[in-house]
Amino acid sequence: MSRSELPEVLQDLIGNHTPSMDHVAILLDLRSAPETHHSVADVAARTRLDRAVSERVLRELTASRIVSRDGHLYWYAPAADIRATVDSLADMYHTKPVSLVKAIYDRPARAAHSFADAFRIRKAEP
Repeated sequence: MSRSELPEVLQDLIGNHTPSMDHVAILLDLRSAPETHHSVADVAARTRLDRAVSERVLRELTASRIVSRDGHLYWYAPAADIRATVDSLADMYHTKPVSLVKAIYDRPARAAHSFADAFRIRKAEP
């Protein structure tokens, strides 16, 4: 399943807020205990991700307004309209994990675009 076959709201979540499986893992970890405030170290330990990666992803999810932060603690706090989409993401993670991975990584990297643009044949200007 490609990303274009997903509902538009799920495409938006993946395209704009969860660009890697690290984002998905941390988001779903926080979603599993929404009433709890989590430290970076706790999230890193549970997800088995590097602490620096966990901290970066938590900051990015906070900037996306899916996660809230107070000092050094983070918790799952999306807007109501995003909550249902995250639920769909969680369902896909558990039922179609390969499709989810393909949907996340089914986009050319920006660096690849830049590299390809360098070799684009351009018309000579008169």
